[in-house]
Amino acid sequence: MQTKSSAIIAILGISDNEDRYSYKAYKKLLENGFRNLIGITPKPISLPSIETVKAIEDIKKSIHTLTIYLGKDKLDDLIEPIIQLSPKRIIFNPETENEQLIKKATSHNIEIIRGCTLVLLSTDQF
Repeated sequence: MQTKSSAIIAILGISDNEDRYSYKAYKKLLENGFRNLIGITPKPISLPSIETVKAIEDIKKSIHTLTIYLGKDKLDDLIEPIIQLSPKRIIFNPETENEQLIKKATSHNIEIIRGCTLVLLSTDQF
């Protein structure tokens, strides 16, 4: 799926630590022309060109893609908020594949991608 650069992309587990993959994805999204970014983290961070919220429930916009950077065990309590967010697709980056969330999202017609956001962007598959 080619995603329009105007699509709203949410990064669950965004970090301002340059060594973290969520930060690298944020930078790569910007490099690829995506400007409607929302970072989700309970930690106070400040990054340019991205809106940050503390919880999924704080998002009041229609999300195209939710890309996940939290360990699969940390997602159990977030299943219902993610389903209620109703993104068009969820990208499960390596080590984030929560089978309960995948099953529930699939039953709600949310597209599931088991892959790496960085690779998808680098290969024009995002």
